[in-house]
Amino acid sequence: MSRSIFKNPLTSSHLWHVIDAEGHHVGKIATKIANLLRGKHKPIFDKSAVQECGDYVVVLNAKKVEFSGKKWDQKMYRKHSGYPGGLKETPAKEMNKKDPAHIIRHAVMGMIPKNDSKYYLAQRLKIYPDFHNPHQSQISNIPVSPLTQNIGKYKEAEINIPEEQFQEYYAGYKVKMDEVEGNFRVIETMTRNHKESLKRERRLLRKKRVGELKPLKGQTVKKDKF
Repeated sequence: MSRSIFKNPLTSSHLWHVIDAEGHHVGKIATKIANLLRGKHKPIFDKSAVQECGDYVVVLNAKKVEFSGKKWDQKMYRKHSGYPGGLKETPAKEMNKKDPAHIIRHAVMGMIPKNDSKYYLAQRLKIYPDFHNPHQSQISNIPVSPLTQNIGKYKEAEINIPEEQFQEYYAGYKVKMDEVEGNFRVIETMTRNHKESLKRERRLLRKKRVGELKPLKGQTVKKDKF
């Protein structure tokens, strides 16, 4: 890509993105932050000039992030002093109380390429445990573009499937609805469709064709001598 595009202040200006991490999973939110830091959401993205393409990211409510499964008790953050016996392990639950910003920063830095630009991109990531932050002036003075991604608070997806679409998609299965949880599960399959019957017929023909080449019991195949 030509470097002349970065001389234009409209394309080279660094935007500020504000993300509310409350209720979001660490891995999913870290992928979005890493893309914003590198500038992969821009059409002028160039992997050899990520410092000119990337933007600033301000993460709020870092102490309210979530982990899937039992990672709050199983996941460990390790560091070593370099001396024998200098390994220190901190569970994710204790790290959230001690330094909640380290959880998100550790995940984001693991998704950025390991090169010289990683240090400069890390300086553009601002993480705060709650909603208060000292970057209100930068965010308000710099014009906001439609590329800004404000993720907002976490909301569970609501799935409302029409009855016709439900029956069409699960045709050939017996479905039982759970009245309490509102979920569904497949009980048992119905009769085989015509495609499976065709496969069965072709399989029998193939076996018959192979069986014709086999000799009968007590007989031997005479090979022609040339």
